[in-house]
Amino acid sequence: MSIYREYDIRGIYGKDLDEEIMKSIGKAIAVFVRKNDWVDTVVVGNDIRTSSLSLSGVLIKGLTSSGINVIDVGTSSFGTCLFSGFKLKSAITLYITASHLPPEWNGLKIYTGEGIPIPPAIIKKIMDDKEPAKAEYEGSVEIADLKKEYVDFLKSKFKINKKLKIVLDCGNGSTSLAAPDIFEGLGFEVTKLFCDVDPSFPNRPSDPTPNNIKKLVETIKDGDYDFGVAFDGDGDRAAVVDGKGRILTGNELGTLIGKNVLHSEKGNVVITVACSMSLERELKKLGGEVIKVPVGHTFVISKCKDADSLLGVEESGHMVLPEYFAFDDAVLIPLKIADIISKSGKSLSEHYDSLTIYPFEEIVFACPDDEKFTVVKNLLAEFREIYDKITDMDGVRLDFEDGWILIRASNTSPKIRLYVEATTQERLEELKKTFSETLKDEIMKVSP
Repeated sequence: MSIYREYDIRGIYGKDLDEEIMKSIGKAIAVFVRKNDWVDTVVVGNDIRTSSLSLSGVLIKGLTSSGINVIDVGTSSFGTCLFSGFKLKSAITLYITASHLPPEWNGLKIYTGEGIPIPPAIIKKIMDDKEPAKAEYEGSVEIADLKKEYVDFLKSKFKINKKLKIVLDCGNGSTSLAAPDIFEGLGFEVTKLFCDVDPSFPNRPSDPTPNNIKKLVETIKDGDYDFGVAFDGDGDRAAVVDGKGRILTGNELGTLIGKNVLHSEKGNVVITVACSMSLERELKKLGGEVIKVPVGHTFVISKCKDADSLLGVEESGHMVLPEYFAFDDAVLIPLKIADIISKSGKSLSEHYDSLTIYPFEEIVFACPDDEKFTVVKNLLAEFREIYDKITDMDGVRLDFEDGWILIRASNTSPKIRLYVEATTQERLEELKKTFSETLKDEIMKVSP
């Protein structure tokens, strides 16, 4: 299994990824920095996983042995680390994490100092070329802690004029280190769930899926809360639950926040090709120009920067609010929701009830890694002979007057996903049946 994924580096610690590999990655990043003639300072931080400190230490050794100066911001939330790189104007910001994956996993996210993702494939190519990491001197290491500056920055950007009662579920992950301070500092009445750091994630998996955040939903239903939020392991994705215990999808959060942003300022919004047609239609109604990109927060962040966008939305819950940061700090999502409901005088549940939500389903099909892209390519060729409204930006998407489907290969696992959305449940079932059968047949041809 390759540890170099589309968006980051990740693998099982001790099996796919170890200290020797991470040190080599540090040396390759040093070569990349020098090739681009960037400043020779790199910010390094890590999440709360058991292996993260050790991996961070050797990553730093790889960088400094190759002449790069390092500012080590230590064990921190994703937002704190990326804010540190932004504030310190580093060439690169590196964060040791496996995000939402189980405890035995670890990895690395690579960003520019501003917060724009750098594809791991670039680093892999440098390592494969075995280019020597020449350096006339050894880099220095400086220890820094910018958590207070990060918390103070967010407190200065949000003035919540209503006493809001929320449930904060950090899942024992890295947001435990900063999120409670932010929300309590802004005057929220906070009920904490799993806000003590524990790298074993004992109370729920670090991925905030509906099945994994049942305790948050139950707590909200049993109490009188404005809303709740659950973060993933490092803090670049969040799930929001309204006062009635309903979980908002990335599309629904994007619609709410997009309507708010476009009400104040006209501009473009970046969404992925898998985002809801309801999201797209609502934003266009408000005069927003919608720019579509392939699935993946890397594409969303990069396009937001290139197109000077007001907002970036990925259906999985990653969101970019360039008004604050170029990167996808998930703490911004509940802060923005709180800002919206406090100024509107309406509850999150009332905002939710005003949304147009179409039936949507995602179906996952197993397919060997070495065959999954061939399957999609074959379907694309077949569909071109049949359908008119077809998009091949990321897999193959077909648009109809009353719905759409998207078939795309996973970039990180041996799977192909079928996304289906329609204006009625009956039409959704029809599209799902037709294209599920088509996809199954095509997979059987390459993997009987």
